[in-house]
Amino acid sequence: MSVALGKRPNRTGDKVNLFLDFYVNEVRQRESLNLFLFTRPKTASEKKHNEEIRNLAEAIRSKKSLTHYEAGGAEVTPAFKKNINFIAYFQNYLDNYTKKDSRMISACLQSFKTFLKEEENKTVITPKELTEQLCLDFREYLDNKLNGETPSDYFARFKKVIKQAIREKILTSNPTNDIKTYKPKDSVLKDVLTFEEMQLLAQTNCGNEDVKRAFLFACYTGLRYCDIVELRWKHIKNSVLTINQLKTEKPVSLKLNAISEKLMGTVGEPEAQVFKLPTHNSILKNLKNWTARAGIDKHITFHCARHSFGTNLMMYDGNINTVASLLGHTSWKHTQKYVRAVESMREQAISKLPEINF
Repeated sequence: MSVALGKRPNRTGDKVNLFLDFYVNEVRQRESLNLFLFTRPKTASEKKHNEEIRNLAEAIRSKKSLTHYEAGGAEVTPAFKKNINFIAYFQNYLDNYTKKDSRMISACLQSFKTFLKEEENKTVITPKELTEQLCLDFREYLDNKLNGETPSDYFARFKKVIKQAIREKILTSNPTNDIKTYKPKDSVLKDVLTFEEMQLLAQTNCGNEDVKRAFLFACYTGLRYCDIVELRWKHIKNSVLTINQLKTEKPVSLKLNAISEKLMGTVGEPEAQVFKLPTHNSILKNLKNWTARAGIDKHITFHCARHSFGTNLMMYDGNINTVASLLGHTSWKHTQKYVRAVESMREQAISKLPEINF
């Protein structure tokens, strides 16, 4: 019996999905590969993608044929699979990934590519080169470059891709087996801004007025960066902001106060963005320079605005249900960290009280 490689165009016609076509006991079978090719590749990247995927698809087709007929069921890893570019495999995994943490998978891939380029001076890596030491180095790279729970979250997704590669016989063993995915105990206590520090920032030149308004708006609403970017004027009616959160795909509704409305500026067309922001890297540079000019000695990222909102809300209101609702949390597990943050801040404040003699 022969195993053929089949192609099926997608709805838009710009890609073709690949599948295996074969017969078992005279019954035709089709097995999806979850791989695709660009119908008319235009860029060098798309052409390279097609070449890598063709090799991968042919390797799978060859293995299917050998396993069931020539190899008598023995697992055989064709040479094609041993020499594919793991980055191309990772990208294809992402392209076919449909779960809600796809943004984190994408960020993990970008971090891995940057790591290979900066630390290993590579843009291509084969399965054979994906050693335990390289994975350890990547984990350490994430710990040095990122903060809080992010390194752990990214590496957990990286291990997820590795496990899938093993299932598909791209890898013969798991190089991440003995590398633990741990979350630091103090990861929830990221730097947050007090209202006094927010006032300092409001009175300090940022360098980009949209970044300044958007960040302070996040401090007063708790919106994530991804939701701020997607925020349109149509999402705001009668001083109430209603959106579906990109991360959780759950709706959240906020009654905007006067400060939040002022920070948004002049109302635009329904489909217009409320804040026209530069790239994320530019935003980080703006925040770093802005906080330095304000004399604030803290590591502030855009996500710190959300943490500041949750912590200050818990400090001044104290109602965990209110905080969970306004932050759009799907579980109290996420809200508890703001309770612990406030408790820690109160303990620090008490420890700083001056002593008295008696």
